[in-house]
Amino acid sequence: MDRDELIAALERHGTEGAGRAALALCAGTSFQVWAGSTVPASRLFAVWTWRAECLAEDGIVSRWDFDQGLPDLRRAGDTPVALGRVGTGEGSHLVFLTADLSSCVAVL
Repeated sequence: MDRDELIAALERHGTEGAGRAALALCAGTSFQVWAGSTVPASRLFAVWTWRAECLAEDGIVSRWDFDQGLPDLRRAGDTPVALGRVGTGEGSHLVFLTADLSSCVAVL
């Protein structure tokens, strides 16, 4: 997956997190997509829901967009997704893509 393809997938997703990730990519930030390995979205949803709960219990404010991204990931159910990362000045966005890399499922 090249930069322009990832930007297009993020722009079609239309969430704030996806928009921020797309802008970072347009500005030349680093990115990586692990296209050769997919996991059911439900498994990643369980992990990231637990992570969000732990952060909230510890009073830590996260830079990840759990409010929008987790419901998007939950709706994907058992659909296989590929994971990607888009660097930003503050850390990174996690990007969940359909197995064929044509669409963005969620952004945290």
